[in-house]
Amino acid sequence: MRTRLVRIACLFPSAASAASAAVAVLGLASSPALAEEKPGPAQQGEKPSSAAPADGPKADAAAPPGGAKAAASKTSAAAPRAGAKKKATEPPPPPPAPARVWLVAPSPKGPWTLRIDNEGERPMRIPADVRLLRFEIDTLNKRTKKTTRCAAPVGLKPSGFPERRALLLAPGQSYVEHFDPRLLCFGKDEAALAGGAVVRAWYGWGPPPKWSRKAPSPPFAAESTDDPPAFAPAPGLAAPTVVLSYGLPRKEAAADGAGDAEPPSAADHEAQPSADKAPQPSADTTPQPSADKAPQPSADTTPQPSADTTPQPSADKTPQPSADTTPQPSADKTPQPSADKTPPQPPADKPIQVAAGAPGEPIVDANAPRLELTSEPWSDAASPRSIVVRVSAKNAGRRPMTVAIRSRMLAFLVVGPNGTTVCEASASTGAIPRDMFRTLKPGASVDLSLLLREVCPDNTFAREGLYQVRATLHANEPGTALGLDAYTAVVRAKSSTLLRVKSAPEPFYATAPRAVPTPKPEEGEAPEQEDGERP
Repeated sequence: MRTRLVRIACLFPSAASAASAAVAVLGLASSPALAEEKPGPAQQGEKPSSAAPADGPKADAAAPPGGAKAAASKTSAAAPRAGAKKKATEPPPPPPAPARVWLVAPSPKGPWTLRIDNEGERPMRIPADVRLLRFEIDTLNKRTKKTTRCAAPVGLKPSGFPERRALLLAPGQSYVEHFDPRLLCFGKDEAALAGGAVVRAWYGWGPPPKWSRKAPSPPFAAESTDDPPAFAPAPGLAAPTVVLSYGLPRKEAAADGAGDAEPPSAADHEAQPSADKAPQPSADTTPQPSADKAPQPSADTTPQPSADTTPQPSADKTPQPSADTTPQPSADKTPQPSADKTPPQPPADKPIQVAAGAPGEPIVDANAPRLELTSEPWSDAASPRSIVVRVSAKNAGRRPMTVAIRSRMLAFLVVGPNGTTVCEASASTGAIPRDMFRTLKPGASVDLSLLLREVCPDNTFAREGLYQVRATLHANEPGTALGLDAYTAVVRAKSSTLLRVKSAPEPFYATAPRAVPTPKPEEGEAPEQEDGERP
């Protein structure tokens, strides 16, 4: 046994080779790779070329820095340099659009002005449409700060670029348009139009989000007409922030007061002329001529001739009594009562009861039944077919009344883009049945709703935009045929209804836009433009 072990040790001189041989003998070598890594001396002698393939991969793994990796790194380092050269050859980005938007708001409620200036050296193309404006109004209250957003509704605002309103502005030209801010701040949003409110305006379409790297896509609020473009297109333009004043401007205060009075006067074609013409002519013709003609001619004709013919006697006897008796009583009796009777104090807003002993003074009953007419402040309609106005008639007196109130008794005055239209009420028929008469207690009211298309002419609401509607009630059924003493009067509404029509057969604008020279800074006010306004 000992001799066998010695022979095996002679065959494997190294301990590692002996261990491997023992493993091979015992059958514990699991893979041929383990045996191939350290072959025995016999294998090395038989196959001397087997070491070459084993050394090949190691030589490749330990390759010097000038190998394939170095070549790859050189190519990758050379790529940015080529790209940098390409970027250097590209032209710089164009400058921003030289368009500037101005918002002139002299008063919270009055007409505002939109102005777009071309401050560049090349022409530009803009959409001349005020419906592309939108506001953010910050109302500063004592407790809270509220932000109101105003914009044209979906049916009224153009969905894309309005080609009919495309306007080419040359350098130094502007577009000016006057508009009513209630077109955008409609309904409850109108309350934000107050003194001290901060208005931020944006014209056009919204810019792309900040995280987006894409170029802006049309439609644009300002774009170049050159190819290649002289400046970058702008999807929207921001106007300077405006703070609304608390009062009216110097000249528009009277104009707005007259404008507020115009709808009532126009609405009162029947009532106001009679009220204005009746008292004024009587006050002008009756008392003044009597005071001017009676005393003055007598004082001029009688004493002067008598002073020429018989100076001393007539001056002592005749003129003195006549001057004491005739002119003074006439001056005391005639003109003063006429001056007192001219201003009708009792029929004022606060009726006053006058003593029955005063001659010629009417007695006003403050407790008598009377009607007050009110209408809703605003109405938003999608089309002329859906225009509805709601009116309420209330007994503002302190005694009940018997009255017949029907929808056909309502008349309307409509002031809109196409002018003024009167929608007349029906005349009295005298054939209303008894059940149509109702008794209104003090404070009771009757609500009426009416489709204006059934009452007004067909072309009244032919265009989109804002309308002012003023209602008048003609309670003209006395009920005498039925043995009734019904209340009859012509009652005008205290305020008008603001109506907005989103869609109509005719477009929002009737004429094409026109460019005007840019106003100079020292002028202070934007020039008026006939074609820019909506006639």
